[in-house]
This record gives sequence, C-alpha cells and structure tokens, in this order.
Amino acid sequence: MLETIARELRELGMEARIVPSWNGPGGAGIVFPLRPPSGRFRGQILQLGLSFQEDAYPEYPPHFVHFRQEEIGGAHFTIHSKYEFEGAEWWAFSLPPSDFWDRLAPSEKNMRTFVRRHLFRVLEQL
Repeated sequence: MLETIARELRELGMEARIVPSWNGPGGAGIVFPLRPPSGRFRGQILQLGLSFQEDAYPEYPPHFVHFRQEEIGGAHFTIHSKYEFEGAEWWAFSLPPSDFWDRLAPSEKNMRTFVRRHLFRVLEQL
C-alpha cells in the first residue's frame, strides 16, 4: 500500500519516501515535499506526511495529514497529536476526505485526486 502511494506521488514529481515507523498516529507513513499553489503557503515547500487508519488504499484514503510545526506555525484545525520525528516537532491532524472520496469512481481514487482536491484545500485553510 505505501509503495503504491509513494509511486503515485513520485509520478506527480514529488520525492516521496516511506517511513516505516514514526511516533505519530497511523504507524508507518509517507513523507514528501509539497508546494501549495495558493494560500498563505503559496510558493513555499512544506514537508507533509500521510498515514492511515485503514489498510486498504485506494478504497480508503490517508486519514492523517502530518505537518512540521515550524513550517506551519499555527493551525485552525484541531491537532490530533504532537510528536518528535527527525529532530522536529510534527503535528498530526485527522483530515480524511470523507466528503467526496466515497463518491469517486475507482479510477479517480489516487494520489493525484487526493493532492489536488484534498491537500490543496487543507493548505488553503491552514
């Protein structure tokens, strides 16, 4: 599952890497840089992490979105947990794309859709 997500993110031009274990929720995950196209982080490169509650991607998308605290500073969302990873404080947020993911055709359940429709709007609201 994580290999598929990392591959899909790499196909979008992102340097995704699998993290076998971190102190955040969801156990293993993916970390990758992302440059938001708009919002207060427009043009900046942020390090993001993704992890899961369910082990059935693409039927179930990533549930947790992780950010380095120093990169985002504050948040308008409720922080699910805080933890240390690679010498920095990270914040994990429970942000599943429940409002649209279940209605997608199977061919649209991929990281391209997740990044464009979900992560970019999350970044707009941070």
